[in-house]
Amino acid sequence: METAEIAAVILAAGKSSRFGADKLLTEVGYKGVRKPLILHALAPWLEVFEQIHLVTPINNQQLLGVCRSVAGRVNFIKADKSDLGMGHSLAAGIQATQQAKGWLIGLADMPMITCDILQLLVSELKQGAAISAPFYHGKRGHPVAFSNQYRDDLMQLTGDVGAKTIVQAHETLIQAVNIDTPSIFIDIDTQADISLLQ
Repeated sequence: METAEIAAVILAAGKSSRFGADKLLTEVGYKGVRKPLILHALAPWLEVFEQIHLVTPINNQQLLGVCRSVAGRVNFIKADKSDLGMGHSLAAGIQATQQAKGWLIGLADMPMITCDILQLLVSELKQGAAISAPFYHGKRGHPVAFSNQYRDDLMQLTGDVGAKTIVQAHETLIQAVNIDTPSIFIDIDTQADISLLQ
């Protein structure tokens, strides 16, 4: 299995209800650079993957505009049922990339995920892992990698829990990747969370 055969699917179809505005379009400072949160989050993925798949709401024109600098390497997947929850968005992402031999699934509001973390998870899939996930002090974080044996299960997801039910049902098959940073838990849900990037 090559990296190109693994689809990088990033979920960007949330409502940002706790943030008070569209958080992915909000300019934030991170690593000395100020730009929209979505571009910070996509940067490490674009270093590891030639193309990434970004799952967005149907009305995604603003997001398309913000991502124009990387648009040639981003496949925008419109999730027509994203309002019904993350499960529907994830299913849409898998449906659109169902020929892949595996998936690395991430969240667009997690800008502190590094290239190293992505590469370690991809490496585990290449070596035959059914599921691979990063752990910090024994606690699982994001992103999570799945082999194609879970294609049908992922495409049938609904509701707002994402792939959590699949991960829990197959916990003994998870190949843990131990990480030395809590960044695998840090997402930007509220305005106050921006301070975590400093």
